[in-house]
Amino acid sequence: MQANMSYVSSTITMLKPVNVSDEIRKTGQEDIVFVHIPKTGGTNIACLIKAISADSGSVFNHRCSVKRQEGVSPNLFKLGGMGGYPSQEALEKVIAQNSPRFISGHMPTGLIEEGGLKGRYISLVREPVERAVSSINFDYQRGYLAKQDVETYAGSTMIDNLQTRLIAGKHHMDGECTEDTYREATKRIDNDFLLVAPTKAVDSVTTVIGRLYGEEKIASARFQVTGDKLYDEKFPPEPLKSILTERNQFDTRLYDHVVREWGVFKDRYVTEIQAGNANKGSYLTLPPDMLKTKEWKRLTACEIEEYNRKVDGSLISIQQL
Repeated sequence: MQANMSYVSSTITMLKPVNVSDEIRKTGQEDIVFVHIPKTGGTNIACLIKAISADSGSVFNHRCSVKRQEGVSPNLFKLGGMGGYPSQEALEKVIAQNSPRFISGHMPTGLIEEGGLKGRYISLVREPVERAVSSINFDYQRGYLAKQDVETYAGSTMIDNLQTRLIAGKHHMDGECTEDTYREATKRIDNDFLLVAPTKAVDSVTTVIGRLYGEEKIASARFQVTGDKLYDEKFPPEPLKSILTERNQFDTRLYDHVVREWGVFKDRYVTEIQAGNANKGSYLTLPPDMLKTKEWKRLTACEIEEYNRKVDGSLISIQQL
């Protein structure tokens, strides 16, 4: 089993910097809970906050880790599962820290209410069949899943409509996912979230989050890339595609809702900085080996370009600590 094996891009991408409205910038002074849905691209955001927290101290960062179980993927949610949702004792330790706090983890909503935190949620949502196939590929890569077991895994082991359930909250992680669950998820998005964005917008979300804590220029490798795949996420075979489509109908509706809402949010609150100004100064850089070394850098555009010229663009395997 390759339980800690991960892959990351060997190249570093300079993300397009953005400006955000004063209204959004103020949320960086409050608490943010990142509902990190597995296989939606959220590892880059988690790495960014780790760097900002340690570098500037402008935010207290806490990651709610999934308790490891032998032979069970940390990405896998079953009915009734809470992922990394903290115990009351663990939550009290987080509450004891001063705001602003950035709390993240593979877990449902609920921490803000239970902890009496002052702030909002954020999340990324991915096209549901792609997300589920990516999760299957990840679990296969790390030795948690055999190819002959994929259809059973998809049809009965993995929870249905995971994204809808996680956003709706901890009380929706068991039982049937219904129209009421979907309505609660969209209500949450409207009332309790700063933003929810599709995975394809992860670079924009990363720069927006950086702006909340005073970071204008960010460059990053792509983390937690699945390098050993069973299937192409966009073109999975039948009947796997049919199984996942049937079991994630509410997630499909939720994804369409999120795409629309992200467009409204971006038009209202976010503007891109012109390229002529973007190349000045240094970038807070999340290098390919950050998952292993926990270290970041500040590099200029020229230094990043020089770094990329020395690599071949292939994925790098990393044994996470």
